[in-house]
Amino acid sequence: MGLFKKAGTVVAVLVAVQAVLIGLLKTPHAGLKSVQLYLISVIDSGLDLLVEPASKNLLWATSFEGGFLPVPDTLAPQPLDVIQGALPEDLQGAWLRVGPQVQFWPPTKRTHVFDGDGAVASIRVAGGKASYSFALLETPRYLWEKAYGGEFFPRIGEWSGYPGLVKLLGIGPIKRDLIDLPKAAGGQANTAVGFSTEGKLWAHHEACMPFRFRVQEDGAVESIGFDDLKGSMEGISTSAHPKHDHRTGETFFHGRVMMKSFYMGRIKDGILQEQVELPVGDGFHHDMFITRDYVVIVDGAMRFMPKNVVKKKPLWVMDTNRTLRFGVFPRKAGALSADNFVWIDAGVTAEIVHTMFGYNEGSKIFLYSPASYYLSGAVSETLGDMGDNQMHRFMIDFDAGTVVVDLLDETGTEFARVRDDRHGQHVRYGYSAVQQGSGFNFTGILKWDMQEKRQVGRIDYPPGMVGGEPVFAPREGREDVDGDDGYMVVLLWSYKLLRSTFAVYDAKTFSQIPVVEMAIPIRAPLGFHALWLGEADFQKQLRLP
Repeated sequence: MGLFKKAGTVVAVLVAVQAVLIGLLKTPHAGLKSVQLYLISVIDSGLDLLVEPASKNLLWATSFEGGFLPVPDTLAPQPLDVIQGALPEDLQGAWLRVGPQVQFWPPTKRTHVFDGDGAVASIRVAGGKASYSFALLETPRYLWEKAYGGEFFPRIGEWSGYPGLVKLLGIGPIKRDLIDLPKAAGGQANTAVGFSTEGKLWAHHEACMPFRFRVQEDGAVESIGFDDLKGSMEGISTSAHPKHDHRTGETFFHGRVMMKSFYMGRIKDGILQEQVELPVGDGFHHDMFITRDYVVIVDGAMRFMPKNVVKKKPLWVMDTNRTLRFGVFPRKAGALSADNFVWIDAGVTAEIVHTMFGYNEGSKIFLYSPASYYLSGAVSETLGDMGDNQMHRFMIDFDAGTVVVDLLDETGTEFARVRDDRHGQHVRYGYSAVQQGSGFNFTGILKWDMQEKRQVGRIDYPPGMVGGEPVFAPREGREDVDGDDGYMVVLLWSYKLLRSTFAVYDAKTFSQIPVVEMAIPIRAPLGFHALWLGEADFQKQLRLP
């Protein structure tokens, strides 16, 4: 017992000494910057010795036979070979997907799956051929660490135990201040891809402004930089899933400064037009939705719990004292203001991570979305006490201030999507990935009929195979009214054959047999969110300065 007490005392003394040194480093000094960087790195490395080594924190990378393991930073366009079927003539454009790429491997810092730098995988489809390319996005953070020669910026994976709490509240802010990157320009741009109403390609991350990139005619990815919208967005981070209304030319987004503020904004004509702070706590707040007449904030029951760092538990947990609620803004109300938002409680302890589609019929708002309920002890790497995601239909009565919640199907599902240019408009069909358990074990695709309120199709991948986010690609030259006259495109990884393929399925028939499956010449790492860019939009982003 005495030995354990002595060890605990030593740890406490070390943490106390480091806390004093951290206090001395809080104010950057130009002439001493190199010394301060050295000292903060020494302190940080000392804290690393008090927790499990980085090599013990890589389950996310080794699962699925290394599906998330990093690959070379850049790959020039490589032709894809057909395994089965034939590439349809009316499929033209580009498939794009962003995900995390760990720059230094093996890492010397504890690393979470969300910690990698943003990297875009691209598949260009044109002239009856397809090619694959890959490139890391050249964010300021990525370039700084590349020049530094190692990991420096704080990582979610480091937030473990008492040393992790010191890193979260002490070391991290000091590091950011010492480097002095522009505000909201220190994120990795690794979570989602968006196509703005002005024709810009954006890579999103919760902690930064949109990062703009361009895809060249051959599919190669070119970094442009963080987009501050002519200075109007400078220092303002957005969520990973802003909603673009291509009918009105508006983009709505929400964002936050963790443990300080939550806000929503509206962009039009390439400029931030207005922004409002809202009374919302520190939840997960990953997504939102829009309809023709409403903009809706999703405030689930998840809450950010920094004290869980010490307990080595998830940072976000379901709070049984909170319920899911929706912050509804009528678009005809005019200016964004907190007073124009009506908060309507769903009466259930639940969380929505990704919405699928919303529309309204008069004052009744309908949302189709995966949702999960409180489940004690259920743990993923990031979220705690959260059960399986299942497809629901929410009917929000704006006038009555009520919500009716209907479970549509018990199949586990996530990464729900519709045709991207239909948000705020009409679409009948939506799609989502079959999710086995939690995490990225996506084993198929589901098709949802929002008119009949049920699942109407299912594609299951072969055994030993997982897929990324399935996205809809409309047929070129056809009028697609309901959102299923086209194809489902998805990147597949066979951890049985150790092979990556690009698969195209018929979205209308939902046949199990791909229209075409093509071999990617190297392993394409697993990632997060994807986008299909039709040929007209592809050319639009290419022409835009």
